[in-house]
Amino acid sequence: MARPKLKTETTTLKMTPEVRDLWEQCAEREYRSLTSMFEVMVREHAKKLGIAPKVETKSVHPRKAAAG
Repeated sequence: MARPKLKTETTTLKMTPEVRDLWEQCAEREYRSLTSMFEVMVREHAKKLGIAPKVETKSVHPRKAAAG
């Protein structure tokens, strides 16, 4: 059985070319997409600071999504 897909949100970021380069190098080193790398970095930093998400992750069941 396939895993349910998670709902996502689009975000635009502005950053210096230096930070963008570092982000790309980190993602490449771990064989991740930029999105995946960003999520890993944010989760690791939040964990370090003792912060938990206020918003619960919502998943969409493939059959329910197709029906409605």
